[in-house]
Amino acid sequence: MAYPTVPCPLHVFEPRYRLMIRRSIQTGTKQFGMCVSDTQNSFADYGCMLQIRNVHFLPDGRSVVDTVGGKRFRVLKRGMKDGYCTADIEYLEDVKVEDEDEIKNLRELHDLVYSQACSWFQNLRDRFRSQILQHFGSMPEREENLQATPNGPAWCWWLLAVLPVDPRYQLSVLSMKSLKERLTKIQHILTYFSRDQSK
Repeated sequence: MAYPTVPCPLHVFEPRYRLMIRRSIQTGTKQFGMCVSDTQNSFADYGCMLQIRNVHFLPDGRSVVDTVGGKRFRVLKRGMKDGYCTADIEYLEDVKVEDEDEIKNLRELHDLVYSQACSWFQNLRDRFRSQILQHFGSMPEREENLQATPNGPAWCWWLLAVLPVDPRYQLSVLSMKSLKERLTKIQHILTYFSRDQSK
């Protein structure tokens, strides 16, 4: 599962994906979509664009691709090209909250869930915490303007990437266009895991 702003290193070895990576670099877009697999439709209805930051080509044709999550999208139409899946997509953006009271409530919920997330992370065993830091880096700082980007605060995506939850649950959160709903789902996950930590 890929998320906005979250690093996603890939080891590319299948010829069809090597071709896809090469094409995305040659065309200059330096991006491609990533969806989790789906038994009915081959891949899920929602995904995230990945921006290629660097590619290290190995002598045997494999490559290590350094990517970071970009825009979220919804799949409109599925296709196939030279063995890899393609899709027509539409980008997703969070619906902006305009009402002052709603903004105030959103800020309070945000700050509460952010504190809960920090507490959960600090209470992890040292080994797990250091593995997460090594793979994903530090949790992003709290942002002043919650609605400054189309995907909401970066820390939410970082947290979803590191929480051990079912991919279907992660996918439901990825597809949400409401920051309030996303924060509420994250709060439920954190409450569940925090209970386990205290046992």
